[in-house]
Amino acid sequence: MGSIDKVRLTSGKILKALRIRFGYTQKDVSGAINISVSNLSALENDKRNLGVELAAKFSVLYGTRIESLLFPNGLKAMKGYNALIKKIEKLKEVA
Repeated sequence: MGSIDKVRLTSGKILKALRIRFGYTQKDVSGAINISVSNLSALENDKRNLGVELAAKFSVLYGTRIESLLFPNGLKAMKGYNALIKKIEKLKEVA
């Protein structure tokens, strides 16, 4: 495995990388999606959780899938994923 495999992606890291890739300033982005620069900074530094509504706005702004912003490491990396799958399998056995 390469060193990139050890990097854990976060919504904030992705938001910042997209903003930089598009050449936008924090002021540009905050104005476009109607949030404060300090709020955007908190999101980009993972000091605030990204909610669905803001994720949708960023998704439209950057032309990316909302899932990649909400679950940057995929659904399988979500806390409780394995327990959820086991419960679903038990439900299917009963049905």
